[in-house]
Amino acid sequence: MRKYIFNNIGIFIVLFTLISCDDLLDIYPKDTLTDKGLSFSQTEMEMYSNQFYPSLPGSLSSWAWTSDGSSDNNVPAIYGWGDGGLTFGTQTVPSSGGGWNFGQIRSVNFFLENYSKSKESSNVKQKYLGEILFWKSFFYFNLLKNFGDLPWLTKTLNVDSEELMGPRISRSIIADSILNLLDRSIEMLPVKSQTDPGRIHKDVASLLKARIALYEGTWERYHANDAFKGDGRDVNRFFTQAAEAAEAIIESNRYNLYDEYADPALPQNFSYWRLFSSPSQELSKNPEVLLAREYSYSLNLTFWGQQIRTSGGPDGQGISKSLVDAYLCADGLPTTLSPLYKGDATIENVSANRDLRLKMTVLTPGMPVKIFKGVTDKFQLPLLTLTPWPNTTGYQIYKWLSPFIANEDESGNYTSTGVPVFRYAEALLILAEARAELGTCTQDVLDRTINQLRSRVGMPKLMLTGQTSVGFSDPNWDFPNLSPLLNEIRRERRVELAFEGFRTDDLFRWNATHLLQAPRLGSKIEQWRNKPFSPAYNVDEVSKTRMNAEGYISPYFDKTGEGKIGFDPAKNFLYPLPTDQLVLNKNLSQNPGY
Repeated sequence: MRKYIFNNIGIFIVLFTLISCDDLLDIYPKDTLTDKGLSFSQTEMEMYSNQFYPSLPGSLSSWAWTSDGSSDNNVPAIYGWGDGGLTFGTQTVPSSGGGWNFGQIRSVNFFLENYSKSKESSNVKQKYLGEILFWKSFFYFNLLKNFGDLPWLTKTLNVDSEELMGPRISRSIIADSILNLLDRSIEMLPVKSQTDPGRIHKDVASLLKARIALYEGTWERYHANDAFKGDGRDVNRFFTQAAEAAEAIIESNRYNLYDEYADPALPQNFSYWRLFSSPSQELSKNPEVLLAREYSYSLNLTFWGQQIRTSGGPDGQGISKSLVDAYLCADGLPTTLSPLYKGDATIENVSANRDLRLKMTVLTPGMPVKIFKGVTDKFQLPLLTLTPWPNTTGYQIYKWLSPFIANEDESGNYTSTGVPVFRYAEALLILAEARAELGTCTQDVLDRTINQLRSRVGMPKLMLTGQTSVGFSDPNWDFPNLSPLLNEIRRERRVELAFEGFRTDDLFRWNATHLLQAPRLGSKIEQWRNKPFSPAYNVDEVSKTRMNAEGYISPYFDKTGEGKIGFDPAKNFLYPLPTDQLVLNKNLSQNPGY
């Protein structure tokens, strides 16, 4: 039975039957693997690695909103929602817990200490060693993002281990160590075609390496003069590694951008949208997807997919005006410069003549939201008056919503849409940004990266008219002190990867305090007057507490007025360590500002 599931359904299905998830049945396996008595047979090594797969992102019962929930792409109804209040400045020092947990590091170290006792061939051992090295890198990267400096643990610890009383090591050294682990992982892992469906492979490890190297390089460059800096060494080593790892994926010719989708219910060039609304069995074969999190209707491993249609998101969510403004017009110019821009008085106006990815991310009137037994329901109005989970801004998410209900019942309780976790587009964006940071981004680089993404949605190319100039100057660039080229690469990244879990990390690594503090706004409120909401939407009443001076919905107006979000750049780039750990280990220091 195990072989059938692994080879024909995909490893994630097995994983979800083994490990309880918030959106699946609370089932625990009868054959749960423990550390005791392991001989490290192939089956045992496989099962040992399996326990870590649910740590990957993409639980779609809430992923559509939580992925960018605390970033400037999103406006949660509850001030401070999404990351414990870190980006809103409401984070407090926990007495215990708070994410300072090395249990997964201990688990991978146990494997690394003991796998050599296996009697399997070196090729078999090497494959699973490559997976475990990937997981150690993955877990350490999450800790690095949350806490900065860390202890580096190379063995399993006991209550009396000296390492428990050790200090934290510079984040720069931690990042170097993570990348070294990934080099070993890449060397040992097979390519995707030689791997069981759904398992970690060489290109996934390469993409993680590129992601981490770019993250750390930009973090250390843009935090070089504050309390969150690295150890002062040349950060170009990170950009070089990011570029090389991304280039290896591109040059392998094993992947390409998906652009073959067509359906009479949807506009042309909607392949990008289909990436996030594909059944798992379709997504696993998609040429753009390196690794996906898969679900299965036949095994009852599903989630409430139509929640994206029937609610505004957990506790109330909405896409921000800031994200909507970021999309270029169809002529390749920003809204501040393009004669095609029709203004933002209505959703119809703001989405007209724009990069098609806007309509593939934000619901606009007339788009199908439910297709069941030949009947199509189309979007009309955002869920501004829904209780208890309203839309907060008038801009409601379309990315991740699949209107096609086939095996699922009409309620949409049994959706099996897959979730791309690692995809080729990210490699293109990493290469462009890393080369720009190195000062070596040419038109050829743009044509192989950014312009491939733009071509898929029918957008004009990004053209260099000088070393870093792009033929126009946007007065509303997010980073006016940086080059036009970097601004446009960062814009492309924001648009392409919206609501895939990258935006908050990007703002943190770029030291973008001004964007983290900017008021979270929505659509023009007047457009909703006298519309057939049920229950009714009283524009005059709402305007008293949730509208700014320019007439935009401002969900926090009664709390912050026209002022900034409470993000504190003196401390909120990292989480605090819990008090109990500082008491237990006097060699640990608290993060800045707490």
